[in-house]
Amino acid sequence: MIKRIPIILDTDPGHDDAFALMMALASDKLELKAVTTVAGNSNIENTTLNALRILERVHRTDIPVAKGLGKPLAKELIYDVARKYHGDSGLDGPDFAEVMTPLHELDAVDLIAKIVRENKEKITLVPVGPLTNIALFILCYPELVAKIEQIVIMGGLTYPNPNSATEVSEYNVFQDPEAADIVFKSGVPLVMHSINSTGLGRVSDEQLEHMRTLGNAGRFAAELLDFYKLNFIALGLHYYNICDSHAIAWLIDPTIYTGKEAWVELDLNGEYTRAMTICDLRKDGDEKKNCFVVEDCDEERYFRLMFECLEALN
Repeated sequence: MIKRIPIILDTDPGHDDAFALMMALASDKLELKAVTTVAGNSNIENTTLNALRILERVHRTDIPVAKGLGKPLAKELIYDVARKYHGDSGLDGPDFAEVMTPLHELDAVDLIAKIVRENKEKITLVPVGPLTNIALFILCYPELVAKIEQIVIMGGLTYPNPNSATEVSEYNVFQDPEAADIVFKSGVPLVMHSINSTGLGRVSDEQLEHMRTLGNAGRFAAELLDFYKLNFIALGLHYYNICDSHAIAWLIDPTIYTGKEAWVELDLNGEYTRAMTICDLRKDGDEKKNCFVVEDCDEERYFRLMFECLEALN
């Protein structure tokens, strides 16, 4: 019997977040303990509702959902960039029935703490939105930090990218750089899937159409992409990056990816570089490192795994 990795998915759905959630549900290598929501791709009311919508759409309302923080630690939420990709609701496109599933009685940070405290094995946290909830957990429950196996992040930049929130800052980190700074200084083993590496997994129209043949979950995935791709097309692109699901794919099969141990820290004070993740990929030997930085992925294997998960979720 496969020993499954216990995880908590912290998310701000978000079309690509939906793919991460569906892959986590489908894999027999992962045990999804809970979904916690955070403001990011839309406000906290929308992202929480969207998490419930996704779970109801794929008939997995057994997974508890807890509502998290509605604003960053030290700034206001700005999601104009996300609205271009995700719409006013954060998950525009598919039609959803009225949500009937209740939220968990605890908030996100307290539910994370409860699961970490009570689980016999260490828990892996998978934040694919701003790191607000994770930072608050670290600050509020320092006695439980040692029970975190690792934190697998979708966020950050390894080099400037003109298509990100700013040229030097990725969207999730840009939304709450103070939270990201706390997480990167936490001492917990980190894996970082940056906007640079996740941009290597590009969905084509042919792959989108293939998803429609993969049952209920595949049809839902295609409906999501029918809307999500519109802003890519407006930018003159004919492929569509599904970023957040890389964090889940790495946990299922890390051999799809290559990268290196590095030192990563946040710039919180730069006039032009605030919220930049400074990745020192040059260090080797005995130099201090705090993060495994993913640099490349096998695109063909990544999508093969995604399609297998979508089909299995049926």
